[in-house]
Amino acid sequence: MDKSKKRAEGLRREALKLRHQFAQGGQGIFSKALPAETIATVIAAECGSYRDRRYPPPTTLRLFVGQVLSEDPACQDVMCRYLAERTAEGVMASGLNTGAYCQARQRLPLTVPQRLYQEIGQALEARMPKAWCWCGRRVILFDGTTVSMPDTAENQNDFPQSSEQKPELGFPVARLGGLISLSSGAVLGHAVAACKGKGTGEQTLLSGLLPLLGPGDILLADALLATWWIIADAQARGIDVLMPQQGRRLTDFEQGQSLGHKDHVVSWPRPKRRQGMSVEDYERYPAALSIRECEVAGRVLVTTLLDPRMASPRDLEALYPIFLSCPKILKVLSRETLLLS
Repeated sequence: MDKSKKRAEGLRREALKLRHQFAQGGQGIFSKALPAETIATVIAAECGSYRDRRYPPPTTLRLFVGQVLSEDPACQDVMCRYLAERTAEGVMASGLNTGAYCQARQRLPLTVPQRLYQEIGQALEARMPKAWCWCGRRVILFDGTTVSMPDTAENQNDFPQSSEQKPELGFPVARLGGLISLSSGAVLGHAVAACKGKGTGEQTLLSGLLPLLGPGDILLADALLATWWIIADAQARGIDVLMPQQGRRLTDFEQGQSLGHKDHVVSWPRPKRRQGMSVEDYERYPAALSIRECEVAGRVLVTTLLDPRMASPRDLEALYPIFLSCPKILKVLSRETLLLS
């Protein structure tokens, strides 16, 4: 067998092992959502040519994913499991020194796990039964979280520690935001930023992720995202939103078009032009937005689902708590980011 065929066979073997980590032998939907051929294609495209080492990209990726999912994410634990695996397969034993593995992990492009989780998300979404949609429409949740990371000069430069902590006594902190499908539970996209400075808030992260959504989608998010600009950008893409009312915005149910008890449609006028926004961009936005405000279960919700026949107050009351109970899937992404940093 020549070198190219040997490498292709090794890549396919490692891809199958990676898939088996999730699917108990490769059975079930995961084998359809992420075929070994897809893994091999992504690695070949992102890593290009590489030398045959103890830790080539396919092996490094597989060990790294196992490390992220393990209850003990220490590199030493990875080496112990890898040594046991190689011994069981009857190949040359690997050492327990973590240096070579850590260097291989640093060489692994971040685009590899990013592309693979997006491939999984798209495949799972394509296989979801229509009955799992809400009123025939896809519901997407946006949530955010923060994570700390190793205290290195490089990390401190890119992700400065909190100003509430004394210099050199805190850890770098990153903010993550992600889109999560309600039907499949898959993360469809995420963004990472520092926790302070211009353009690092959750509103900016969500704005950058909106292109991943499409017409007819319904976006659920918390009150921090219930801004005029976020809602306008979503509507421009044909996306409806459902969020709690921001505490600083007053709700007067005596105003607007009444739809029922504590349920009405009001006009939100366009705010003043944001700093740094051109006049041309500002004028592209509508002069006002028609927003439905509805109080359910003691909480005022704002939404662009204006027709009460399509979405009654009871429907909204049932839909939004799903967001509150959504598991913090982003924590998995945070571990991915930290381990690759």
